[in-house]
Amino acid sequence: MESTPGLLYSVTAIALVACSVSDVQGTPHGNETDQLALLSFKSVMVDQLGVLSSWSSSHHFCQWFGVTCGRRHRRVTKLDLQSQELSGTISPHIGNLSFLRVLDLQNNSFHSRIPLEVGHLSRLLHLYLNNNSLSGPIPPSLSSCSNLLNISLHHNMLQGYVPANLSSLSKLRVLLLQNNGLSGEIPLSVGNFSSLEYLYLGFNKLRGAVPDTLGNLRNLKDLSLVENNLVGNFPLSVANISSMEALDLGVNQLMGTLPLDLGITLPNLQFLSVIDNRFTGSIPKSISNMSQLNEFQITSNSFTGDVLSFRKMSNLLWFSVYGNHLGSGQANDLNFLCSLTNSTNLNYLGIGDNNFGGEVPKCISNLSITLEGFVLELNALSGTVPSSIENLINLEVLSVSFNNISGRIPPEIGNLRKVKELYLAFNVFTGEIPHTLGNLSMLTFLSLSGNNLLGTIPSSLGKYQRLLAIYLADNKLAGAIPPEIMSLSSLSMSADFSMNNLTGELPVEIGNLKHLGELDLSGNKLSGKIPSSLGSCMSLEYLYMGDNMFVGSIPSTLSSLKGIQELNLSHNRLLGQIPDFLEDLNLTSLDLSFNNFQGNLPTGGVFANTSAISVLGNEKLCGGLPEYRLPKCMSTGRSTDGRVRNVSIYTSLGILTIVFMLSLLCFLWHRKQRKTFASSSSNDRFLKVSYQDLLEATVGFSSANLIGTGSFGSVFKGVLALDQITIAVKVLNLDRHGASKSFIKECEALRNIRHRNLVKVVTACSGTDYQGNGFKALVYEFMVNGSLDEWLHPRVGTSPEREVIPRQLGLLQRVNIATDVACALDYLHHQCETPIVHCDLKPSNVLIDGEMTGHVGDFGLVRFMPGATRELISELTSSIGVKGSLGYIAPGNYPNSS
Repeated sequence: MESTPGLLYSVTAIALVACSVSDVQGTPHGNETDQLALLSFKSVMVDQLGVLSSWSSSHHFCQWFGVTCGRRHRRVTKLDLQSQELSGTISPHIGNLSFLRVLDLQNNSFHSRIPLEVGHLSRLLHLYLNNNSLSGPIPPSLSSCSNLLNISLHHNMLQGYVPANLSSLSKLRVLLLQNNGLSGEIPLSVGNFSSLEYLYLGFNKLRGAVPDTLGNLRNLKDLSLVENNLVGNFPLSVANISSMEALDLGVNQLMGTLPLDLGITLPNLQFLSVIDNRFTGSIPKSISNMSQLNEFQITSNSFTGDVLSFRKMSNLLWFSVYGNHLGSGQANDLNFLCSLTNSTNLNYLGIGDNNFGGEVPKCISNLSITLEGFVLELNALSGTVPSSIENLINLEVLSVSFNNISGRIPPEIGNLRKVKELYLAFNVFTGEIPHTLGNLSMLTFLSLSGNNLLGTIPSSLGKYQRLLAIYLADNKLAGAIPPEIMSLSSLSMSADFSMNNLTGELPVEIGNLKHLGELDLSGNKLSGKIPSSLGSCMSLEYLYMGDNMFVGSIPSTLSSLKGIQELNLSHNRLLGQIPDFLEDLNLTSLDLSFNNFQGNLPTGGVFANTSAISVLGNEKLCGGLPEYRLPKCMSTGRSTDGRVRNVSIYTSLGILTIVFMLSLLCFLWHRKQRKTFASSSSNDRFLKVSYQDLLEATVGFSSANLIGTGSFGSVFKGVLALDQITIAVKVLNLDRHGASKSFIKECEALRNIRHRNLVKVVTACSGTDYQGNGFKALVYEFMVNGSLDEWLHPRVGTSPEREVIPRQLGLLQRVNIATDVACALDYLHHQCETPIVHCDLKPSNVLIDGEMTGHVGDFGLVRFMPGATRELISELTSSIGVKGSLGYIAPGNYPNSS
């Protein structure tokens, strides 16, 4: 006890000394290594917001913005500069911050490589470099940071392999590498991450099978491998990780069936997604035991059979079985919906594009009031829509399109005040459009096309202030188009009233549709003059007014439609001269046929492309290009020579009889032509596709529908919504030099050639996408057996449509395909009006249909040989320049060849 004061004195003295040392280290002349490292780090950065203004000698570096130092050594332990709009590169001097435990640079714009010197940070616990523009490989030196708990490199542009030596990081809990450009296979060593809880490798270019070693990660909670190129069966080892809470294997090429005991071995699973794969078989019954499941997504596979009961899944939020082969087409297919009434927080229910039959059960009225999306389209449903659907008061999307649902549209739908998208198209609804639909003030899309709806269009539909598109086509609607609808300035995508019995004049309020992209009024009985206010619709790209009774001339105000691509005014009663301003518009298609136009036909602009315009049935037209075969226009000058005038009169009288007889013959011929052209025109209008049509047909040009890439673009498989035609869409990469020229070349080559051994072009699309970028695409008939190259050189990962076909061609098949190619070339060289040389014939440009018939495609490098004789073709083709793919052109035509 007596020594206590001395002890206290000693402790106090030591504390004072420590404080003095701390003060010395806290001066601006403190640890120079960290200070120099930070200044070097700053020197290669761009600081737009000036957040690093405090990084100067006037302050100790421990007081600099974003810098945290340890209390004991006054060394930098944390550098937090997240979300500061910084750019530039990451200095390699960052590796000199040897006491650093947290490096957080996420949500900036850093570019270039991650410096190898990061591996010198042996004390580092957390590395956050995500959401930047970093490129290059993941530095293997990270394996030296043995204390790492978290690596977040996602949402960058990293490339290369996943380093196998990272598995030595035995303490690592979180590895987030998604949304990069990583390739190669998932390393087997990934199973050595003994502490790993979260592994995200999605949205990369990884290939191969899912390694069984993943089953060693007994602490794993979340595994995401979505959107890669993984193949093989469902990884059984993963199905045995009982700690798993989220499993995302979507958008790959996995196949086979789901494990029968999946719902037993993964009892804690909350999220399951296998969308866009090739899984088959039935949904395992054990999944009904996953009582913790929040999201169940098996969209776009080939599952079959009945859908089991989900009565135990009270926590379910998202349920999607869209795009499979579920159901039998029988009456009780949708009984499972009643089991979902226990899911009191259900937000989305998608069962479209299956084989479900029967009626929509009345129990849907007991589904959760939190339901926002209910999609039943593309099935074989019948009966009526229950009026009790009005109980789903929070519904935002309702789609029952493409079924066989009948009866009246329930007026009670008007009570769903939050509905934004309503799709009832292509059913057999009857009766009138309920006026109560006007109560849907939040509506953005209304589609009622392809039904048997009667009566007039309710003016209450003009209440929509957010409507982007309205589709009422192909019904039996009558009366006038309400001016209220034509006053909806929000309409920006499409307004389709075609193929009805609408009458009256087009409301002048149409000028309010200043943002509308497509207007289709064709196939009605509309009359009167075309209102001049139509010229105010300056965003129009597609305007179809054919098959009506419009009169008068084409208003001059239409010259304001600078973005118009397709204009159809055919089969009306329009008269006067065809205005010259049509030459100045960027039209790709113009149909003025079967009107009463007269006078000189312009020759510039679209009129110079005879395949893009039709003026048939206008008897008083003259002039134009010779290809139109119109009579020459008579001079308007007066003759002063009486004798010449008399001769002209007598001559004219002399030929009147002949003209009368010829007119009679022409009348009969034209009447026949009208019928033929009307039929042709009616068929062609269904082949006119817009950017939106192709966007929907290819599911947003998704990578799942990508079937090939070429020199100037990519090819996607798609299905046109209206005709359900399977197509191949070649989208040109307009950033590639020569792509636009290739598009024009191919259009020129394909517009007038037809042969059974040439790939059939369905249509073309040229315009802009919704970001305002140029867009050009060619639409072909889809060839189910792919290219000859795929048969001669089979690759892993071919499309499922071809897996049942032998992978080798027999001798007879090879001979037949060679003969098909020869026939196509003979046609191009010797039977076309203008000989055509393909210039890029190779196996990948020979496509094979379902009957193993060869078709030559890809005419992007063709050469036209006007005036060339058949004997000169072979000589000309050898001297047309270096065109085509290396390996398939003559060796003498290689650049720099001797």
